[in-house]
Amino acid sequence: MTTDGGDVAEEVTEAVSSAFVTFLETWQKPLVIALIIVLAIIANWLLRRLLNRTVTQIVRGVKRSQNVDTTSEMRAAPYIHARAVQRTRTLGSVGRAILTWTISVIALILILGQLNVDLGAILTSAGIVAAGLAFGAQNVVKDVLNGIFMVFEDQLGVGDLITVGEITGTVEEVGIRVTQVRALDGTLWFIRNGEILTLGNSSQGWGRALVDVTVDANQDLTHVSDVALEAVRALLTSDRFARKVTGEPEVWGLESVFGDRATLRMAVRTRPEAQWEVQRGIRAELRRKFADAGIKLADELPRLQQGEM
Repeated sequence: MTTDGGDVAEEVTEAVSSAFVTFLETWQKPLVIALIIVLAIIANWLLRRLLNRTVTQIVRGVKRSQNVDTTSEMRAAPYIHARAVQRTRTLGSVGRAILTWTISVIALILILGQLNVDLGAILTSAGIVAAGLAFGAQNVVKDVLNGIFMVFEDQLGVGDLITVGEITGTVEEVGIRVTQVRALDGTLWFIRNGEILTLGNSSQGWGRALVDVTVDANQDLTHVSDVALEAVRALLTSDRFARKVTGEPEVWGLESVFGDRATLRMAVRTRPEAQWEVQRGIRAELRRKFADAGIKLADELPRLQQGEM
């Protein structure tokens, strides 16, 4: 009985093994292709995760060295550190796209090899087709090349406030073909890199707050300038604005004269992207100080006169 039981078990094992071998021989290629796809997905996920972790560690390291918690606070720190964070995030965004495309191409080549496709002939044909498509896909090539140059020349970075044509907003993502910009009203714009011919970046270097003050021209304009400078200096030494300013306020002089109205222009150098907040603060402070000093601000010009100017 034991011998018969052992023989039956042996026969069952051999049958299972034979069926498994037959299954592998029959479905070998589909299984290998499926394995390649799964491994490509896992490799893409792991490499993207590793890249994200590297970017996060670099950003945290820079923030820790500056003793700040957010990138917006870092704009008050030395310029090079803020740009290091933005540039790291931008390169991380581009790197994720490159990783995905590279792994996809490698997986496709391996799958074609499993299907016994002549890769040499395909690559030769692809070269010929690519040369032909280059004439029809010039815009795509232009987008990719321009995107690469913009990133490595540090023309813009994730988090920068830029102006492209009539669009002004914050860069959310820089791809190798398209840059995503979030406008001030919340609209997300997708801008082809090849179409960016002129780009203004308000987040690099420094900014300048410009404030025009229109007063009654019959007043002592020297006294008006002195009061304005005193008001602005007092404002810019406050905790709110001290770290946003890098220069001393200046009165550039008389900008324009129209009838009994005279316009003085004031300027002060600021940190990147801080010029608008500084301008709003200066206007409010000037209005208050002028009221205390008895300096009269000119009324708005009538619409007809404005049109005639």
